[in-house]
Amino acid sequence: MVYGKTDQERYEQKTAQLKAFASDDDEHGHTVSPRTRARAAGRALNAAESHLSRLDPLLTDIRSRYAEALFRAGTGARRLRDHLGYVIREASVVHGPDSPEVRRLKTIQAEERPIGGARALRKIERIRAQTDELRETGGLPYAFAMQDLAERQRAAGRHADFQETVGSLVRDRNALGLTDDEQLLFAQLAGAALMEAGEVELALPLLEEAQRQPGRPAEVIPGTGDWETLFLAVTTAACQLANGKAKAAEDVLRGALTSFTDDADDPDKHLVKLRHRTVFELGTAAFLQGRTGEAVERFQEACDLIARTASPQEATFTAYRNTRVYAEIRARGE
Repeated sequence: MVYGKTDQERYEQKTAQLKAFASDDDEHGHTVSPRTRARAAGRALNAAESHLSRLDPLLTDIRSRYAEALFRAGTGARRLRDHLGYVIREASVVHGPDSPEVRRLKTIQAEERPIGGARALRKIERIRAQTDELRETGGLPYAFAMQDLAERQRAAGRHADFQETVGSLVRDRNALGLTDDEQLLFAQLAGAALMEAGEVELALPLLEEAQRQPGRPAEVIPGTGDWETLFLAVTTAACQLANGKAKAAEDVLRGALTSFTDDADDPDKHLVKLRHRTVFELGTAAFLQGRTGEAVERFQEACDLIARTASPQEATFTAYRNTRVYAEIRARGE
């Protein structure tokens, strides 16, 4: 409790303020200059990111308003590109990848403005020439070159080109002569790139394939603490959550959780971070399946894990706490 208010009361107060912004934006947003609207939306976004839960539809709405305002203002193209990839992933968790909310964001993404001008185009053409030279031999060098091309295209604000390059590579990869290990590496890298760009539906089969790849364990081996295996598991589960497959995600996350020790001071900081993220995503999976009480417990556990670490991550802790408070409010109303 702070200044006589509970966490839930403060959350509801901030919700009311942000709903007032959304109402004002609906009524007056079209009457002000695009840049003025973008600045107002940016302030609302900062408040929403600091005080709302990832599972709160209002946060999706504020993020979408900011993206739309930034796009119409014609400023911050790099910021918009990075914002859209993250926000589309998060909106897909809350609303589903086929929802109107996600389609609204993808429409902006498809029309994003080029970044970097002629210099960026020259880099793209140089890498494209390299891929053409490697096309005949194929193999992993060609796959890597094509992925590099796709990343350059995305960096230059050419999302449609990025999507086409990765899509063609995925379609043609069986003809590249990759070994089983190379197929695994390709699936992980391509899946991660698509996930980063918000293309969760295209990323899912690649990440799930990497989980099932011949030669790797069908399940995470308890107590191994294998960071690469665990990271793939958590990334796959996050993609499943964004595709409406909460039960499948929960199964993957429960398997991953058995691999962690109970030592919050584990010298491997990456494993410590991955553990509290695993617990948090388990809470998300429970929430999406209607088990709100269990979700609250998982979110609190994730908060406790961060608090026990040698270097607590304040922003992550705040995001976890906000989600716990939102789940408590939802549980109270059930």
